[in-house]
Amino acid sequence: MRRSLIGGFGHMLARLRSAAAPPPAVTLADDEPLATLPALVLDTETTGLDVMHDRIISIAGLPHHGATADAMPPLDLLLHPGIRIPKSSTAIHGIDDRMVATAPTLALLWGSIQLFWQGRVLVGHNIGYDIAMLRHESVRHRLPFHAPAGALDLGLLYAGLKPRAPQITLERIAGDFGIALEGRHTALGDAEATAGIWQRMLPALGRVGVATLGDARRLMQRQRDLLHRQERIGWALDLLLPPR
Repeated sequence: MRRSLIGGFGHMLARLRSAAAPPPAVTLADDEPLATLPALVLDTETTGLDVMHDRIISIAGLPHHGATADAMPPLDLLLHPGIRIPKSSTAIHGIDDRMVATAPTLALLWGSIQLFWQGRVLVGHNIGYDIAMLRHESVRHRLPFHAPAGALDLGLLYAGLKPRAPQITLERIAGDFGIALEGRHTALGDAEATAGIWQRMLPALGRVGVATLGDARRLMQRQRDLLHRQERIGWALDLLLPPR
């Protein structure tokens, strides 16, 4: 069963609609410690895997500072994509046209959703895909994209920690760090699993000398084959890599 903020959805929607415009973008320096890094652990569910043409139908975000979850409600929304949801996608995440029939569009809440990541680094598994989807949605709706302070891909970081790992799927990484996967292929369920991985990955990164945002970016940059593969299919990588 999909978990969501059913009881508090109306309250969240009202809060998002009334929120102020996003503040100016914040840039975090390379020496920002991972231990206190302002982050938003993010996941989306979509109508498909084509970043150019598919749409976001669910988004979840869990605010953190380092490994500590912030004391604020998570972002957890169903969104109307404006197109039919293919049955092949519903078979994976369980979201169908009926479930989003009365959901708000992403464009309606766009500016307010972005408040969740302003001044924060987006953390996620294959986060370049989520960022590409968000950027294409902003272009589609002719809305400004206010960039987060950076992005960290747990798959790329894990590949740096475990260069001989045969897979870097969410299932593999979660199993390696002893994190239970509940609500798999729901935005909130995957975000919660990713947050658990992030909390346990930080000490592992520290043990190999990866203690700052710059260290993490350089570790991701070394995963050239994975980055090339992601670039070929249109994922957004600029927020993942060290500034030039």
